Amino acid sequence: MTDIDSLLEQARKNSKGYGEKYGCKETADDYLKSTYASIYASAIGETVGERDAWVRRHEEYRKAIERKQNAYADWKTAETYMRLLFAQTEVWRSVQANNRYMDSAHR
Repeated sequence: MTDIDSLLEQARKNSKGYGEKYGCKETADDYLKSTYASIYASAIGETVGERDAWVRRHEEYRKAIERKQNAYADWKTAETYMRLLFAQTEVWRSVQANNRYMDSAHR
């Protein structure tokens, strides 16, 4: 049987880290866009396509993409963990409701 108090404690304990990971995920998009714009300003090339290709090959831009990828992966892992905790909580609630129903049916 799942102990609801331990599930809730796990959710409380992980909520701060979950919030931080969500914040990193949200700011990773802006960081990638601002990195692109910053590099694009000094990009080499005469056409938009040439400048865009130059930016996308730039090491700073690749690092920004990796940062975004890691932020999304960390957030998704944390989100999945929290969803599993909530699912376990819902199962516990259903079991408790069924037990109450069965107890009342046997009276």
